[in-house]
Amino acid sequence: MPRITVEVESTIGSSIGRHGGPGAGTRDAPSRAGGWPVGEGRVEDTLDTEGRSVRTMVLMQEPARPGDEVSAWPVAVLHLSDGRHDLDEVVCVAEAEPFVDLVDTTDLGRWHAEPAAWAAALGRLSPGTAYRVTGCGSRREADRLVADAQHTYLQLTGCME
Repeated sequence: MPRITVEVESTIGSSIGRHGGPGAGTRDAPSRAGGWPVGEGRVEDTLDTEGRSVRTMVLMQEPARPGDEVSAWPVAVLHLSDGRHDLDEVVCVAEAEPFVDLVDTTDLGRWHAEPAAWAAALGRLSPGTAYRVTGCGSRREADRLVADAQHTYLQLTGCME
């Protein structure tokens, strides 16, 4: 599974993992009363069809500061719309415990939510946005979105060999 670098712009709280996820209460996956932090940011060295960096949310063990870089891998893609514009946002998990076995939307059920419930929860995390979740795609779809955006970036910056 490809690793990507996410430049975090802000960190917000979530209720995801409030009960610890798999292995709750064990030393490996302690319960977190405030939920796992979710970083909002962008995937470095990418350009989408609108000429912007690919937007992402990354589930992390600890909060990150704006400008921090987090190594992560995609697990899903949220399809969002505000009625006039559509936006795809990659959902990632940080390369850290307890997320190492969370690799695709099919794994989300072990974290006490189905993919649609995760999509709805993540879609509400960003304050002040008018976007609503219209769908949730698989890791394969997220990987393809990132790969295409990296290819576009390389083409437009003249870095292709």
